[in-house]
This record gives sequence, structure tokens and C-alpha cells, in this order.
Amino acid sequence: MTNNSPKDKTDQFFKAKAAKRKSGNKVLAILLVFCLIVITVIVKITFSGSLKPNFFKGLPGSDDAYTIAKEFIRPTLAASSANFSDSKYQFGKKSDSVYVIQSSVETSNSSGEKINTEFKIILKYNGGQVDRQKNWSLIDLTTH
Repeated sequence: MTNNSPKDKTDQFFKAKAAKRKSGNKVLAILLVFCLIVITVIVKITFSGSLKPNFFKGLPGSDDAYTIAKEFIRPTLAASSANFSDSKYQFGKKSDSVYVIQSSVETSNSSGEKINTEFKIILKYNGGQVDRQKNWSLIDLTTH
């Protein structure tokens, strides 16, 4: 004979309800974590200023490599001001992440005389944000 008293039925009902509440709380916690991740990604995209975050950009193009090349060359110049011939640079790729840039830069010496220096720089892109110099390595720099 089974004991189906009203007290046993009530206890079973509350135990089942407590088990459902416990599993429901787990699902709610997982859902909240997922929402937090989605909100974080949306905020990151919003503050980056574009719909395409920096980590999805891919390999740098010629303009990216030339901009970084100028950052590597500036410290080697004796003059504080330099005019790069932005429209006349030559660009080449040796491999997937090795770039060759040839161009010239015009500086002035202390007496005001203009000096034109041609350069060839080989850079290796190491990954990361394209516009950060720390993500590039200087392989070779020749001037003449």
C-alpha cells in the first residue's frame, strides 16, 4: 500500500517546484552571461568608430605600410621637419607579411638648404592593429 497522504503530495509538489526553480536559475545565469558578452562586443564595435572592428581588418595595404614606414624613418632624419613624397612612393610585397617601400623625403639642414633623401625600407607585419608601429618589425633600411 502506498502512502499518498495529502502531506506527502504537498512535499512532492514543493520538491518538484524547487528542482524546476534550480534548473531555471541555471538557465537564467547562462543567458545573462551570454547577454553580457553580446553587449561587450556591441560596445567595442561602437567605440571603434566602424562596423568592422580592427581585429577583422586582415593584411595591411600599400597605404598602411607606407604610413608605418614613415614612422620608422622619421627618427633617422637629422632634421625635425620632413616632407615625404606621398604620391610618388613605390610599394611591393615579398611575401604574405613582408613589404618593401621605396620613396624619398625632403629635409632642410641648419642653413636652410633642402636635402632630398631616397630610401628603401623592408618591413614585416607581425599581426595586430595595422596602424601601430609595435606590430611591425624593421628588416632593412637603406638611404641614398
